[in-house]
Amino acid sequence: MKLIEQFYCIQTEIFGNGSEKINNSIASIKTELIRPVIKFLDESENSTSPERKTYRKQITAKPSEDDYFNISELLFLSKTYGFEIEEHAIYKGYYTSVLKINKLYDCPGEITLIEQEGKEYMMIEFKRWQFEYQPRGAGEDFFGEDVTYVLGIWENPLLTDKIIAKIKNNRY
Repeated sequence: MKLIEQFYCIQTEIFGNGSEKINNSIASIKTELIRPVIKFLDESENSTSPERKTYRKQITAKPSEDDYFNISELLFLSKTYGFEIEEHAIYKGYYTSVLKINKLYDCPGEITLIEQEGKEYMMIEFKRWQFEYQPRGAGEDFFGEDVTYVLGIWENPLLTDKIIAKIKNNRY
């Protein structure tokens, strides 16, 4: 398991009039980014091939649903990859990943498994709106939350076969 601390990132800020500001740069983990497109760097610090397969899953645990992580899997991920979890205040047995650096991070994190050029990567990210008064309903903002916090990216992540199957939404 290798932590990737820097990556090539294309950030796109979309303004109310439809215009865009695009920023291409090398970015770091544990940074807030605006609508990022992330590409990995090779040893020469060139971005790698864009061809990849990605699988995404919300980082939550529900006690009786096989498609979600169970609490022991969530605890394993939390301890291994360094994020916090909390039990839901109303629904007992329902746990979610949390990020407390800004109160606008009110949704669970997302785990992404990436297969690219024969390698496997995993990314953990949390998303939020840039401002408190931004739209919240479907259709109000077609693109969704605009700020992404990349907690980490790992090459050859330490994951169990069951966790991989759940991320890929395969039956095990």
